[in-house]
Amino acid sequence: MLAIVSTLFITSAAAQTTPLGTPPSGAQPAQHEPGELFNPHPVRFVRKFAKEEYRIWTSPFRPSNYDSHAIKKYVVPFVVISGALIATDLRTAQALPNTADQTKWSGRVSQIGAAYTLAGISGATFLLGQATKNDHARETGLLALEALAHAQGVVFGVKQITNRARPVDNDQERGFWKGGNSFPSGHAASAFSVAAVFAYEYREHIAVPITAYALASVVSASRLGARRHWFSDVFVGGSTGFLLGRYVYKKHHDPRLPGSPVQRTHGWTPDIGIGHNGVALAWRW
Repeated sequence: MLAIVSTLFITSAAAQTTPLGTPPSGAQPAQHEPGELFNPHPVRFVRKFAKEEYRIWTSPFRPSNYDSHAIKKYVVPFVVISGALIATDLRTAQALPNTADQTKWSGRVSQIGAAYTLAGISGATFLLGQATKNDHARETGLLALEALAHAQGVVFGVKQITNRARPVDNDQERGFWKGGNSFPSGHAASAFSVAAVFAYEYREHIAVPITAYALASVVSASRLGARRHWFSDVFVGGSTGFLLGRYVYKKHHDPRLPGSPVQRTHGWTPDIGIGHNGVALAWRW
């Protein structure tokens, strides 16, 4: 199971690699053409999205050298934490009051992180930018929608692979490959994917990142209270969502607009591969 957890993390982390079509080292990256981001041709948009989704899913299988320091610093801690949470999930779930009121109200709160709610918020941001001619708001809404779409694709695929049963109050079988769809948390992944985009776009307005990540954390916690997910589901889902949101922002942010600076070079580039000795993660500095 830890192999799947590490692969999921690596799949999301490896997506941070230099975007498709990046010019050779030393060359200047192409800038967005005016209107390119906000008026994409539908066929071109779908094609580019499909290529990115393909890149995300195939990133762990690209051969590369690996940096043992990065493995120790990033992958190992993630796998250790995930493994510890999976091992203690039952005990963690039983530590909650697990009352009817807890489940009911937590379920209501968690709807903030539902895909349709987040799509509505992101779409409204884009439309507001359109109405007010605010390119920054338009980009934020559009990238949030794209990050949300990638999160849905990755989470759905992993759920089908792991088939983990959701928390229950009876003696039904628990665990992976039991026909469930608990791992990872789609609400946590969705909430953090959108939160990451808003946080990066409005980094200079400290209230925005704080609010975005706080709401994403509340949504994630509510999935525990609603007994819809285990602690490890939420941790892995939130981590995956954040990485996907970061990837979309770093790949598509227009440097002419406000937001967190994007270094479009080969500076900090994770590259992933699977060889005879296992998973390899290389970080080029």
